[in-house]
Amino acid sequence: MALTDSEQLFLDLAVFDGLSDKRIHELMEEGYLDGENENTDKAEAYIKGFVDERAEEVIRSLDEQGSYLKDKGRIMYHAGLKSLMAMEVVMEHLANRMFIKRKRNGDYIKRNGINTP
Repeated sequence: MALTDSEQLFLDLAVFDGLSDKRIHELMEEGYLDGENENTDKAEAYIKGFVDERAEEVIRSLDEQGSYLKDKGRIMYHAGLKSLMAMEVVMEHLANRMFIKRKRNGDYIKRNGINTP
């Protein structure tokens, strides 16, 4: 199951784990990494845009099924993702930005005004 180029780029920038020197050099040449292998503003904008593109579908799917752990695959499908790692990173970004709520057990649910501060 091959990842799309956009999903692979998202993982490379957001996770940055196990990248080859060649890939790091490519990301630098494309302006996503600086000389210290830190994300540039371009990389941060790409990550935010990638998450934003999927936010509405993720939130709608969470609302319909009530819980992320109930059916991760369904939410991945509606978000248009093939990688569970990418899905987990998207969920974490949405939780950090307070679009959804992360429960103590690692599950995610839609924020509804009752379960939010």
